[in-house]
Amino acid sequence: MKNRLGLFIVGITLLLNSTIVFPCTSFILKNSNSILLGHNLDWHIGIGLFMTNQRNVEKTALMESLENPAKWVSQFGSITFNQVGRDLPYGGMNEKGLVVEQMTLGQTEYPRKDSRQTISACQWIQYQLDNCSTIQEVIGTDKIIRIVDKSSKFHFLICDRSGSSAVIEFIDGKMIVKVNELLPVTVLANSTYDESISAYKTKINTDYNRSLYNFCTAASMIDDYSKNNKENDISFSFKILNSVAQEHFTKWSIVYDIQNLKVYFKVFESPTLTKTQIMYLTEVGFAKTKIVDLNQIDFACSSPCLVIDLDLDEEGLVNSYFQKYTTNINMEYISRAFDYFWRLGVPIQVSEEGLNYLAKYPESFKCIDNR
Repeated sequence: MKNRLGLFIVGITLLLNSTIVFPCTSFILKNSNSILLGHNLDWHIGIGLFMTNQRNVEKTALMESLENPAKWVSQFGSITFNQVGRDLPYGGMNEKGLVVEQMTLGQTEYPRKDSRQTISACQWIQYQLDNCSTIQEVIGTDKIIRIVDKSSKFHFLICDRSGSSAVIEFIDGKMIVKVNELLPVTVLANSTYDESISAYKTKINTDYNRSLYNFCTAASMIDDYSKNNKENDISFSFKILNSVAQEHFTKWSIVYDIQNLKVYFKVFESPTLTKTQIMYLTEVGFAKTKIVDLNQIDFACSSPCLVIDLDLDEEGLVNSYFQKYTTNINMEYISRAFDYFWRLGVPIQVSEEGLNYLAKYPESFKCIDNR
């Protein structure tokens, strides 16, 4: 089973790595009134769960046993956007205001084998949200853990509640960190930060490269806004995300309000599939804006993990729609996601045994009440 688990994890990461076809975009918008991080997920489908993750929970990373999996107890509660299972998020924010978002980067090369504990790329995001409150703490985890992921190739845009921000990339087996003067523009797409900032500064023609186009478009809008910021910050953040959206392929548009610990998000339509057609029933770019307030969430591990269906047909504050997480819910959404991927032609199939293993993995977590 452990060998099959290894193949299953590779299958998940192959799936996520194929997002390079659909360049995602993230940015940070800061002024005297707010600190916001915006993110577009450009992908085949938007189904999934908005999930709470409790503090003081003992975990072991979902890795092959030969890889010395990381072990930890979560220090902070968080909310995350999940599509392929609990504790394997695409991004999120913790109760201290740390936000981590990922995008695919083809040049990524994770560290070679050494004595550090190991973790997969998606669970690296959860580890940071569980354990860190500042950018410097995130950077410091490189001494403790390393990513082992044979197929996913991510880089990360991260911001904390003080407004400090960082781009973290893994190039030639080393963590490369861009902060302060090395991060003059807080935007990230699917090219290396160095290539992206060079394109922006030299004003090259980016029509041939969607990733560079997205980076330069978002960077230019942020620069213009800093000179004449009359519009509402949240509204303008969604305007940036709309400007770099890719029609039906943009599935999630998220704005994290870091200082106020709120998350605004829009989930766009996943296609309706028939035997012969892929159909979209709503206009491009139409979605209700949902809001989750972290201040209203109980992150004690004695309280249950909670979930909201991302396709919930409501708008405004949706905290009241949380329901208690169960293994069956985890299984339902994992199965739906992989069924969609296969029917859309993404060449990933997972056995029922593999799906069951992934769905039941969080049952290994243990609440440590006395911490």
